[in-house]
Amino acid sequence: MWERQFPGLVQKGFRVIAPDLRGAINGESDAPQDVQAYNLQKALIKDVAGIMDALDIGKAHIVGHDWGSSLAWAFAALYPDRTLQLVAMSVGNPNGYFKGNHANEQKLKSWYIAFFSLRGIAEWAMASGKFAEGMDKPEAWTSGLNWYRANAGLTNFLTGSLMTELPPVTCDVLQLWFTGDDPVCTEGQAKTSGQYVKSPGTFRYQRIDSPSHFAPWTDPEPVSASMLNFLRKA
Repeated sequence: MWERQFPGLVQKGFRVIAPDLRGAINGESDAPQDVQAYNLQKALIKDVAGIMDALDIGKAHIVGHDWGSSLAWAFAALYPDRTLQLVAMSVGNPNGYFKGNHANEQKLKSWYIAFFSLRGIAEWAMASGKFAEGMDKPEAWTSGLNWYRANAGLTNFLTGSLMTELPPVTCDVLQLWFTGDDPVCTEGQAKTSGQYVKSPGTFRYQRIDSPSHFAPWTDPEPVSASMLNFLRKA
């Protein structure tokens, strides 16, 4: 996912760490089957902090895409003393994902979240469809779907948050949104995320024309340029 950002970041002097998070499809990390093992605030951000501890990293620039973006927002909010800057892609601050003028449109685009809650049925559908091509570990669908089950459900649709409310983020934030995100992520949920950033943090929003949701891989040049223009060495 991030390989095409590595050269520019390394050339600028950054140390780059891109781990397979727990439950990653075809990843090498553990994939527990318990739903709550994928709770972003109670489990997954501790994985990130643990990686930093193991590598003797006190503070870092945190970058995430899609669910990784939600995780990055959560980490920056709950570990402010360990976050230098935040780059979030596609998905904005979870507090406002289903709130505001974009709420109804986003709920319609997120219909699949309700489907993913159907344990067994969702796994069968994913393993039987085109998504299964090249799948090394079909059983890993459960762990991948558990990211949704642990953090997004019908309650979230009603309350307006993608997960339990987070405190404000106080670091500088770059929020990227790709035109290819539109089928699943409204621009509004990304563009309005600045309301969850408080001083001394600043918020910068950028829309990138790319036909893919996975722009860091399919259109690496504008994504890398935006990151390199934003990130500052500590």
